[in-house]
Amino acid sequence: MEENFAEQIVPGTFIRVQAEGLIAPKGVSFGNVGIVGTAAAATGVTDAIGQTHILGSMEDAAKLYAPSDAASAGTQNLMRGLALLFANGARTVYARAVAAGADQTAFANAAAELLKETVNILIAPELATATALQVLPAATNTAEGDGKDMITVVGSDAASVSDIAAQVAANKRVVLVTPGVRTYDPAAGAMVDLPGNYTAAAVAGLIASLAPQASPTNKVLPGVTQLVTRYSYGQLKSLLQANVCPLEDRQGIRVVRGITTEGEAFSQITTRRIVDYAKAGIRQVANPFVGRLNNERVRTALHGALDSFLTTMVVDEALTGYQLEVKATRADEIAGRCIVNVAMQPTFSIDYIRVTLALS
Repeated sequence: MEENFAEQIVPGTFIRVQAEGLIAPKGVSFGNVGIVGTAAAATGVTDAIGQTHILGSMEDAAKLYAPSDAASAGTQNLMRGLALLFANGARTVYARAVAAGADQTAFANAAAELLKETVNILIAPELATATALQVLPAATNTAEGDGKDMITVVGSDAASVSDIAAQVAANKRVVLVTPGVRTYDPAAGAMVDLPGNYTAAAVAGLIASLAPQASPTNKVLPGVTQLVTRYSYGQLKSLLQANVCPLEDRQGIRVVRGITTEGEAFSQITTRRIVDYAKAGIRQVANPFVGRLNNERVRTALHGALDSFLTTMVVDEALTGYQLEVKATRADEIAGRCIVNVAMQPTFSIDYIRVTLALS
């Protein structure tokens, strides 16, 4: 507790320490995945269902959940989604299991519980696409209103290109992926075709393994070896024009172009993730200053802390530049406000390379 400057009765030296200049940004998480799925508890485990658990590997998952049943049964699917997540690069996963046969409301409630955690990517691979597009974007919108920013990856369960394109609803926080993937099913003891819903888990794992400024475009999915459908050039073109994120088989299973369904300012996934990362970092830096003196000294310290964080983003190549202003008029001071203005220039990924050959 600080020494009391007001009570100066006994002669002596009174010292107040003003440490605002030492407030510095900490690490910001950007690759945590939240997943909802049906599961049964492992033998001897009582709290696996209806609770959120932090997992770092399939070994962690196996201690909590029973193995998935055969894909043809489709009643216990959480472990199947987790396997695709970890095989494709996810490192920190918040899993929320619901009982087999859970309805849309149960999934929505489980997703709402995951919003309480530090989740950056939200998925529910076993939901039908139409249901997932009702449950998951609603959850991400709620999270944004609560000061938490995340994206959701949804897989398309449609068969034709036109039907997949018809599922697209423009949303800067939604990535719609296709086609389905072939994977080994331990319960069936054979390779099986999984619908496009489960492709969401594989792509989410890849995105989670990348820095915010690193695009999934042209990246190989290390945990996927076969696709259920191979699209032609014309079909890929139609999907991309509809703002769908498709996969192709080209020296490995690759993401053709990492885009959201918005197709406008936040078309590239990297733009969305860079902005979300900046928002999280700015909140983390600014919150310790709430309740401190609203004077020039403290505002200068806030400016320095924010400048340090944004400079790091430039060094990491997430930003190409920024402008920062921290100020408060006398009216702002009376109202308890401090105004921060940031103009950022996010880094964009290379999607196209145009080459001109001049012959002579």
